[in-house]
Amino acid sequence: MRRIHALVLVPLMALAACSAPATTASPAASAPDSSAPANSAPASSAPASTAPAGSALTGDGYTLTLPKGWKDATADFKKLQPQVDTGAKKTADVTDGFTDNVNVIAQTSAELSFDSLKDAIKAQLEGAGSTNIEFKETVRLDGRLALQVWSTTKGAGDAHTIQFMTFNNSKMYVLTVSTNLDDAAAAGLAQEMVSGWKWAA
Repeated sequence: MRRIHALVLVPLMALAACSAPATTASPAASAPDSSAPANSAPASSAPASTAPAGSALTGDGYTLTLPKGWKDATADFKKLQPQVDTGAKKTADVTDGFTDNVNVIAQTSAELSFDSLKDAIKAQLEGAGSTNIEFKETVRLDGRLALQVWSTTKGAGDAHTIQFMTFNNSKMYVLTVSTNLDDAAAAGLAQEMVSGWKWAA
């Protein structure tokens, strides 16, 4: 099996939960209003993808419907990081040495403001060797506001790491998309993943 290049944000959870109280906020570009609850700020209204849907991952409190041509790779991700909840990869992506992939981490956490998470996220990404770190417009994962951050993955050329962080039912969720598509195509793939997210009933 070809190696999966993926960034897994596990240490961030403990760091955020221990050091960033929900009432702490600092000004940051493209951030939601720090005086508003994490899930009440405006979010991107990008249209949902119309691409044919593939199989679905069932995780801890959610399902993620994958784009057509993707397959469950949870077992492979758990070998890299046992705390990964689910993961998948694009099956036909075998010609350029990089396999587009997605993974999800779910961990018990109090709900924190996005501003209070940004310094911890940036520090962790820099510590992992990531570059071009940029916080972009928030989106919604099935109605829940999600922080969005893009970076470039260490050891994977110019591949994008696109991460969405949100809270639901006393858990923090991190959805990570890794791809070496160009900017526009990477954004389209990320939107497909966001559109495929559904919270468990």
